[in-house]
Amino acid sequence: MIRLAFAELRTDVRVWIGPLLVASVASAFVYLAAVYWWTLGTTSGAELIESFGSTVDEARAGSYVVYVSTAIPAIAVLGSTSAATIAAFSTRIARWRLAGATPRQVRAGITVQVLVVNTIGTAAGIAIATPLRQPAVDLLVRMVTRGDYTIPVDSTPTAALVALAGSTLVCYLASFMPARRAARIPAVHAVRDTTERTKTMPVSRWIIAGLLIFALIQQLIVTVLATQTLGGDSGVESAAATLALTLGIMMIATIGALSPIVVPALIRVWTAIVPSRVAPAWFIARHAAIEHPRQASTAVMPISIGIALYGILFGIIATWQNALLAAGFGGELNTIDTYVMLTPAALIAVTGSVASILLTTRSRTRQYALIRTAGATPQTIVGIALAEAISYSITAIGLGFAVAYASVLTAAALLTAMGLPAIPLIDLRQMLILAGIGVAALLVVLFVPAFTAIRGNPRDTVSAL
Repeated sequence: MIRLAFAELRTDVRVWIGPLLVASVASAFVYLAAVYWWTLGTTSGAELIESFGSTVDEARAGSYVVYVSTAIPAIAVLGSTSAATIAAFSTRIARWRLAGATPRQVRAGITVQVLVVNTIGTAAGIAIATPLRQPAVDLLVRMVTRGDYTIPVDSTPTAALVALAGSTLVCYLASFMPARRAARIPAVHAVRDTTERTKTMPVSRWIIAGLLIFALIQQLIVTVLATQTLGGDSGVESAAATLALTLGIMMIATIGALSPIVVPALIRVWTAIVPSRVAPAWFIARHAAIEHPRQASTAVMPISIGIALYGILFGIIATWQNALLAAGFGGELNTIDTYVMLTPAALIAVTGSVASILLTTRSRTRQYALIRTAGATPQTIVGIALAEAISYSITAIGLGFAVAYASVLTAAALLTAMGLPAIPLIDLRQMLILAGIGVAALLVVLFVPAFTAIRGNPRDTVSAL
């Protein structure tokens, strides 16, 4: 079965590009966290940390922060991309069953494939992160010392081995459920046409969404009551920030659970401003996004979540800082911790969006080739890809901004209830940087199938796919 797993990997490498990208990004951050950990154990690192009255163990908390903020989103994103990858070649898995493979052998074969892809991705991630070791260590040291100090990085291979072990653990946890579901694919699936399910969300997802809606309502009640009970005692500012942050995260989780319903509905509403007779390419792109709700939601939500997280945390900090200055309190709130916590999650989220779209490259290329066969010009094909990227990007940015502003507005209301002159402030710079990265990635991955379809004879492209 292991030989078959390796043979299948060589047969269609493109299917595994998505999990490979996610594994590379996640392992890069795990490697940097490991380098920081071992660097603090050197003589120069220990002397610097102890000179500030701290210990190496306390300073190593930065490694935990980076690893946790990498592992949690990586498990979620890598799990979803692995599940989508496995679903993409479910017919091939069914053929394994027809050939006599047991569910246990199928699960083992899928796990081997995922771990091999993770090993290659880890090597790529370490290679990418190697030039960034010194800047990353300096940033984490600054988070501890609040000053610009440099510790020469530890160049032993131990950090790379730790990164491989950590990313392998994350990968295994992420692939456990997809591999288990793959083992349950019946053999009859091999002779059945693969069509997208008509139902948008399974029952289990509706149940999770219902529980999250209930929890969100409870959080709203707690937040409203807090505006009436918070006083001017010292220390309640952090309680106000925590309540606003929790409300924002609850909104993100609820919208994420309902994304196959929410995202197509938003696209349907705002894209209707362009009449179909004016821009045929826009109409085709809009129709494709609406008719494939899961495809649209997996492209939009990771970018939207990253934008919302950046907007919430940096917005709350900016609002809190401005309120303190307006009230006559000095000092500056620390934002390095926020960068350290958010950057891995945000980049992994954007990578997950790119990975989900890469899985549909073959079907998109075939769709574009069919449209060309029907008489569309190459300019129309490129216009469809551009219109789809625009619809996804504006939806992701708008949704992320709305959630962030609601959370920051809540923080301003809570701080005002405490007696601080707070006004809601959104740090658009941070949000736009992440949005720009996401939009650029969407344009690249959507233009690839478009340019592939317009090269050569469209009939040959359709027959080849």
